[in-house]
Amino acid sequence: MKVGFLGLLVIGMSIVLLMVFPSKAPWMMDGFFTPIIAFEFVQSQSEVYRLFGLPGAPDQLSMIKAMDFGNRLDYIFMVLYSSFLFFFSFACAKNTGQRYYYAGSVLSFVILVADALENIQLLRITGKITSLDFVKELSLLHCFTWIKWGGITVVFLILASYFFKGRTYSKVIAVTGISSFILSILAYLNRSVLNELLGISVALMFLMMIVYCFIHKTDIHSLLARTTRLTDKKEKIA
Repeated sequence: MKVGFLGLLVIGMSIVLLMVFPSKAPWMMDGFFTPIIAFEFVQSQSEVYRLFGLPGAPDQLSMIKAMDFGNRLDYIFMVLYSSFLFFFSFACAKNTGQRYYYAGSVLSFVILVADALENIQLLRITGKITSLDFVKELSLLHCFTWIKWGGITVVFLILASYFFKGRTYSKVIAVTGISSFILSILAYLNRSVLNELLGISVALMFLMMIVYCFIHKTDIHSLLARTTRLTDKKEKIA
């Protein structure tokens, strides 16, 4: 439940970002309907210019301002959601005694760094949008963006085995996590509406995990198993 309260902060910050980031753009790639998602997955300078509109136009300037403000606030969001993944994975490892889940905690650090570096590239691109000189930033953006999204879905995949051991709601979470991982692979191979679906599935997964934090009750058999493991360890030490 303590992790769940951190999740509530994730929800709150995501709502703030929804209000800050622009909801419309002059143009987006086929299959995209969320400007910030489209910005993260742009592949060329021409796509950037078409996304933000005509140089010097009021719409372009207001969109750049909104994107920059959102990406700066996003540093708070990335710390919150990566911390949620870290502590959730840590709790799974602690409650089950299986060190495998610590991999999710380790990956949360990788995700945080990748997301921070991704935002640096996004801010540099908008800062250089009038200079035609952000090819390097686009290349780095592609790399860090996929480390972030891929890392998140890998954490979901790791946690899927934990959720499959639970009841119906837990199993639904497990299926959603695996679906997110599959979507990330498909979106990487074919940039399209699949990228937007990936974003939706990741958001849904976070929401379901946060709800799980408040409705989850430790199974008595799990408690007995943990007690047995602790007793065995103490006997070995003795």
